[in-house]
Amino acid sequence: MIARVALLVVIAGLGMQLSAQQLMTLESFLAQVERQHPSLRSATFEPELAEAEIRSALGRFDPLMEVAYEYKDKAGNDKLNLFEGSLELPLDMMFGPKLKASYTRGLGTNINPEQLTTLPGEGSLGVSLPLFQGIFTDARRNGLRKAMLRPDLARAQYQLERNTLLRSAAVRYWDWSEAIAALDVADSLLLLADTRADFVRRRVLAGEAAGIDTIEIAQEVQRRIGERLRALRIVEQFAIDVSVFVWNPDGSAPNMSQVRPFPLPVDEGAAVRLEDEVARARALRPELQRIGVLQETSRLDSALASEFMRPYVELEAGLMSYDVSAVSKLDYKVGVRVHQPLLFRQASAQVQTAGIGVQRADLTRSLLERVIDADVANALVSVDRTRERLRAAVTEQDLARRMVDAELRRFVGGESSLLSVNLRERFYAEALLRVISARADLARAFITLRWATGTI
Repeated sequence: MIARVALLVVIAGLGMQLSAQQLMTLESFLAQVERQHPSLRSATFEPELAEAEIRSALGRFDPLMEVAYEYKDKAGNDKLNLFEGSLELPLDMMFGPKLKASYTRGLGTNINPEQLTTLPGEGSLGVSLPLFQGIFTDARRNGLRKAMLRPDLARAQYQLERNTLLRSAAVRYWDWSEAIAALDVADSLLLLADTRADFVRRRVLAGEAAGIDTIEIAQEVQRRIGERLRALRIVEQFAIDVSVFVWNPDGSAPNMSQVRPFPLPVDEGAAVRLEDEVARARALRPELQRIGVLQETSRLDSALASEFMRPYVELEAGLMSYDVSAVSKLDYKVGVRVHQPLLFRQASAQVQTAGIGVQRADLTRSLLERVIDADVANALVSVDRTRERLRAAVTEQDLARRMVDAELRRFVGGESSLLSVNLRERFYAEALLRVISARADLARAFITLRWATGTI
């Protein structure tokens, strides 16, 4: 009877918490990891870097002011008195026009006639724009377009680092929970062996069993003590591993001895379809979002390279006044500037290089999509097979428990040996551990599925 009660203690003990530690759910654990982990805190600087790049690109459209003054005196007279000032404003629009305002005043006895002006000076207001090369884009506008993509790249990079970190943390969390469940089994089996040792000693003293049975049960107790210590070491190891993922606000390590993970779930989630999960993964995986930005960047570079295949012809036109004190009388000026290598060899090489970059980005995306599809398919296969394995392990556990019950009845009735009872309990413990392993693998498989679909 005592042996039957002890066996019930084993079964019931597996669902009980053996300490007063606070339970920490997986979601609360991952929330702590995401909140304070240094790698994610470092990744939060990416949006600031993206903002700095945009500001730098916009800086190329800042108004540019140039001022120069030169004065030379000869015998108390102005030999050269030259002041030149200009303000140029590039515009982010088609043709890439630049507005330019200038003022010049040149006086003196030895001044270049081209720089000689009236006493009030002369001023002009005009525009310059390309006629062939640079109509649709140029280096300045291309840099800004690429910088505007930088926040999307920063978000994708942050999400990629986050998903990778949370996947590792979640897997380690379930490793920890699995180790504690295995320790619970070892504790319960040791308690059962201690209880049976007292029962056997009383039977030996009463002359109902051979004295060697006390040695047999003592040996079994020591074996189970060793198994418990091994299980305890694994729990301690995973507790330390888990603590690496959790950080206090001041950067110190938390005391993980005060918390305990949730027990392993029996099952998690409903049946899912491969097509639905693949579609979700392609919409949410940050790797695809990142390669999408790189594809767009390579297309921008290709478009810029194509611009260099056209001749660079810049038109300048503006209104000017040779006497700024009489602005009612305006004249105009026009000019054309051509600057272009004749053979276009460098430009054609840039087009070829940029085109290869676009093709490589497209091929990388195709490869990445195939890898993501495989990630999802592997995760679903793992979930399905682990569920089947869990059902088989649960059936084995039930059969092993029934065999232990039967062997105990025979032992109490004097029809079986203590060795047979111990062996049956060992088989039952192995069945329990296989159930725990299957439940842990199923929890990890769902973590992998969440990671594969970008929903972790």
